[in-house]
Amino acid sequence: MRRRSQSSGFTLVELLVVIAIIGILVGLLLPAVQAAREAARRMQCQNNVKQLVLASHNFHDTYKGFPMAAEFGVGTAWGALILPYIEQGNAYNQMVFQEDSEGNYQWAAGLPGIPGDAAFSNPSYKFFKNIYVCETKMPAFRCPSSSFPENVADISGDNWIVQRRAPSNYLGCVSGVLTDDRRPQNVSAPWGGSGTVEVISDLDGVFIQKVNHQRIKRNGASYGLIGSKIGSITDGTSNTIAIGEAESDIQVVPDMGVVRENNSPMMGRKDHWSIGSDDIDTTNQGDMSECLGSTGVRMNAKPVPPGSPEFAAYELSFGSRHVGGASFGLADGSVRYLSESIDATIYSSLGTRNGGEVAQLDQ
Repeated sequence: MRRRSQSSGFTLVELLVVIAIIGILVGLLLPAVQAAREAARRMQCQNNVKQLVLASHNFHDTYKGFPMAAEFGVGTAWGALILPYIEQGNAYNQMVFQEDSEGNYQWAAGLPGIPGDAAFSNPSYKFFKNIYVCETKMPAFRCPSSSFPENVADISGDNWIVQRRAPSNYLGCVSGVLTDDRRPQNVSAPWGGSGTVEVISDLDGVFIQKVNHQRIKRNGASYGLIGSKIGSITDGTSNTIAIGEAESDIQVVPDMGVVRENNSPMMGRKDHWSIGSDDIDTTNQGDMSECLGSTGVRMNAKPVPPGSPEFAAYELSFGSRHVGGASFGLADGSVRYLSESIDATIYSSLGTRNGGEVAQLDQ
C-alpha cells in the first residue's frame, strides 16, 4: 500500500512572518533610496550652479566684466546675457534687448496672453519673442528638487502677463547687506559697516548694474550693461558668492482674470525668473528679487505674510528644497554647499565683493 506523500508549504503564520520581514526591509531601504535620489538631485543642482558660474566667467572673458544684474527700464536680467554659454544660443539670437515703440510687448502681453502657437519663426509674433523665451524651460535654471511648477502664470505690476513663465532656481548675488527688495534704505552690516543704498549701482555684490558703463554691441545696436569686474572683487574670488540657489513660493498665485492692485495679495509672491520680466522693464530698480538675492537675509528664510515689513526681505533670501542648506557658486568658479546654520556675519560677508571683511570658508 502506497504512503501518501505530504506536501510541504507555508503555514499562515509563516507567511505572515515573511510578509512582516519584507515590510521591515522595505521600511529600512526606502529612506536610503530616497536619500540616494536626493543626493543625485543635489549633485545635479550643483552642476547647474557650476554651469551658470562658468558661463558668467565666459561672458567676462568676452566682455571684460560679469553680466549686469538687470537693466531696469528695459527688462533684461543677467540670465539672458549668458544664454550663448549654456547652449541656448538660438534663444539668445531671437531676443530683442532694446526698448522700442512696442514697449511692454517685449516682456509681457495683455490678457489673455500670447497665442499658444506663438513661435520664433512666425512673423506675426515678432514682438512676443522675449515672452516665448521666458516661457521656455531651460534645464540649467531648474533645480531637480524644486517643488515649484515648471510653468506658472505671472502678472506684472501694471497688469501685463506671461501665461506660462518658466521660473528659475538661481539668483545672482547683488549684496551682502541688502534687506529690502523695493526701496532705498539705510543698511547696517553685521560687522559694523553702514550706509544708504540708493540705487543698485551702490550695492556691493558681484551682480550689479553699473551706471554709464560699457555696453554690449550686437548687429550695430547697443544693449546690456557690463557689470562688475574680477579685479573689483578685492575680498577674494574664493570668498565671494556670485550665484546662489533660491526657491520660489507659490502660496499666492495670481488669478488671470483679476486686475492686480497695489498691496493686494497678488503683489506678494516670492518669484524668480531667469531671463527678464515686465516688472524689471517698468520699475525703477525695484523688485530686484526676480533675478537677484542678498546674503543680508538669512538662508531659507521662513515665509511671511505678503505686505508685511519682513516680506521684502524674504523675497531676497537664498534657499532650497535640499536638507539644511543650499548650493552657491563662488566668483572663482567653484561651487559650495553652505549650511543654513552658517554664522550670519560670515554669510553676510560672503555676499560682498569688496567689503574688506576677513571671512574664509573651510576648505
